[in-house]
Amino acid sequence: MSSSKPTVLIIGAGELGASTAVSLLRSGKYGKVTVIDRAETLPALDAASCDINKVVRFDYIDEDYALLAKKAIDEWNKPEWKGIYHQSGVVVRGLHVKGHHGESGMKTYKNVKSQEPKAHLINSPQEFIDILSGGNSNVKVKTPSEEVRGYYNPTGGWANATAAVEKLYEWIRELKGELIPKAEFTSLIFSDNSDVIGVKVKDGREFKADKIILSLGSWSGSHPSLKGIIPENLITATGQTICAIQLSPEQMKRYKDIPVSMHHDGSGYYSFPPNEQGIVKFALHAAGYVTENGIPRTATDPKAVAYTNDKAVGWIPRDSYTKLKEQLGIVYPELAQMPIAFTRMCWYSDVVDGNWVIDVSPEYPSLVIATGGAGHAFKFLPIIGDLIRSRIEGTLEPHLAQKWRVTRDSSYVDPARKDMIRRPLKLGELVTEQELLSDSIVETERSSRS
Repeated sequence: MSSSKPTVLIIGAGELGASTAVSLLRSGKYGKVTVIDRAETLPALDAASCDINKVVRFDYIDEDYALLAKKAIDEWNKPEWKGIYHQSGVVVRGLHVKGHHGESGMKTYKNVKSQEPKAHLINSPQEFIDILSGGNSNVKVKTPSEEVRGYYNPTGGWANATAAVEKLYEWIRELKGELIPKAEFTSLIFSDNSDVIGVKVKDGREFKADKIILSLGSWSGSHPSLKGIIPENLITATGQTICAIQLSPEQMKRYKDIPVSMHHDGSGYYSFPPNEQGIVKFALHAAGYVTENGIPRTATDPKAVAYTNDKAVGWIPRDSYTKLKEQLGIVYPELAQMPIAFTRMCWYSDVVDGNWVIDVSPEYPSLVIATGGAGHAFKFLPIIGDLIRSRIEGTLEPHLAQKWRVTRDSSYVDPARKDMIRRPLKLGELVTEQELLSDSIVETERSSRS
């Protein structure tokens, strides 16, 4: 490559950082592209993008995200993502709920219907059973009451998140980009004219480039070197709770065709079909839990691992676990009676208004901030790197540049989290292993990741 092409350094090898690297390399406009990450092995065990699955759907009230997500699904359906993306369809229930959640659910359905004619309302208990069972009469689905309403969108489903990020790594290497683990960012390096020209990492190494892209995910809001660059309270690390159960081969055969299921009732509940290993994950997309110092508590923190092991507890609070089991039982009563295979806290980089942060720093023209996935960015993985590159190159649509600016007001409220209240993560409230399993020991978060 010509030395006249600008070099790029990306801090953070999660979904946003890796997808941006692929887009930059594919464009042919850039010289050396280097991605560094704090993790010892990649993908990082505790990154939100390192997970067995993520929901992929274009069900949004916001027209921008609805259109972009549909574009992303068109990409997910291409052969290069075969075996990673699974178009199982998505069921949403809760249109009967009074107030904000029911009304927003109906508005979302109208947006869905405008792009997918086959999407349709579900108005009878039997239709819920037929769709939620995947057409298999041997799948036990709890009969909803007559007033329950929802819709089905056949376009959408789930992606193997870890495999998707690993695919990005494969492309980065093929395109001659560089991935460097064990490089924990500590501070920025400034030039004489006060622009950013690189970063220092924990072991003393320095990395420099013409463009520096910060993609620290859940660590963005609490990193001391970013004070004044990312406004205070714009981004908060929130722990979102996950449970999973292990199906038997016979159960897996029965449940293999169920759709993604979501409850638009304020609970934030959603569940997946079984993955290739027969694991069914169910989770809450809610206000989440926060730590005192704003730093995520994960299985790469030795103190967190020691506490969890010593106290014989899982990784999520008891009240969240109870709600998860209750919500699963609303749909699949057989599964709700099964022991838990593992628990996890997935740490979102939540933004006050739910919009991402994709911007060039107003103070430092060589510094780009690409973070704040707010719990819904992963579904855009095939296209989000192109969006970030567009912002770098000044070609992003002006209204999107405005929506994703770093200088926005930090007092906004994300409408998707209306009436939800963040809670402090109290270690004494973690669910016990005895509560999670009947007669065996719960796996740690570390051993459950793949």
